[in-house]
Amino acid sequence: MMNKTKNVVNNICKQIGLIIIALVIATIFLALSGYDPIAVIRGLMESISGDIGGTIRWATPLILAGLAICVTYKAEVFNLGVDGQLIMGACAGTAVALVIPATLPAGIAAPLVIIVSMAAGALYALIPAVLKVYTGTNEVVSTLLFNFIATLFLEFLVTGPLTDKTSGVALNASAIVPKNTWLPRISYLAPSTANIGFYIGLILVVVMGFIFYKTTLGHEIKIVGANRTLAKYAGMNPNRSVFQVMIISGAIAGMIGAIEVFAIQHRLLAGFNPGFGFDGIVVSLLANNNPFGVLFSGLFFGALINGGINMERATDVPSAVTDIVMAIIIIIVAANFAIPRVRGYFRLYRKADNPDTGVKGGKTE
Repeated sequence: MMNKTKNVVNNICKQIGLIIIALVIATIFLALSGYDPIAVIRGLMESISGDIGGTIRWATPLILAGLAICVTYKAEVFNLGVDGQLIMGACAGTAVALVIPATLPAGIAAPLVIIVSMAAGALYALIPAVLKVYTGTNEVVSTLLFNFIATLFLEFLVTGPLTDKTSGVALNASAIVPKNTWLPRISYLAPSTANIGFYIGLILVVVMGFIFYKTTLGHEIKIVGANRTLAKYAGMNPNRSVFQVMIISGAIAGMIGAIEVFAIQHRLLAGFNPGFGFDGIVVSLLANNNPFGVLFSGLFFGALINGGINMERATDVPSAVTDIVMAIIIIIVAANFAIPRVRGYFRLYRKADNPDTGVKGGKTE
């Protein structure tokens, strides 16, 4: 128990260290570019102290996207299709919301559209899982390409079958969904669009942590990710684990789509998703694929995005600087993973070339 707590603390400290390095580099970049060098830090502080509702609004989909990525990475399955899965979830949920009776109680209607969205996301994630298991298709390629299919399908729906026919102008959007399907917003953070999706994210963090560290399923997922051959000899089924993690990931992604439609926009828009799936990759990597770490990294990026929006309003610094900070963090995290591997590689071959070991060039003499 003490070791697990120590690992969580070390992981959080590492996150903080990487964030500080990224912010320092971003500050230097701003200074060299002629902007206010502490604009990003000021924006972050404003997000935390003056606009916590906006931070929670943006952190909610990022936490969920980080969890969707995290669960697949544990099994060494790389789901780059979270964006497509959340779009499909939003499309399915909206289609159902527009046909159910407006008189249906909210306690039934709202959970129904969320379940439909999660099911659609899970089914869409299942397709590349089937392709990987039965045809050997690389899931990185298939999930990435499925994002484009989902985006085009969304555009087809909002300009065709689901378009708002009552509007006098082309909005590339559906009609407003019935109020009985709306998800409640957090009243004490009004007028922000922070909503109960944040509480759902907190619950999922705990649930995913429990699954990974306290259940047989989590143990199997980690063993399959570490060594598929060993997992087979231990009586596990790696293919089943691929299906399991992709279904879980797709369901969480579908939930993001439902939250964006039924808590934020209240209609399906052509460009409602700014790329939460790919941002979720950064969130998960910064957290070292730890569900509890995802909570902290999601909150940080939520504050960063919200701070960038506020920063652009108050200063001449463009909000695109937040993308630069994200890119810096990706580079730092990648280096954090790569450098120890490279060092280990050279240490191995240096040891192999040591004449005292009787081994040279990796072969026994």
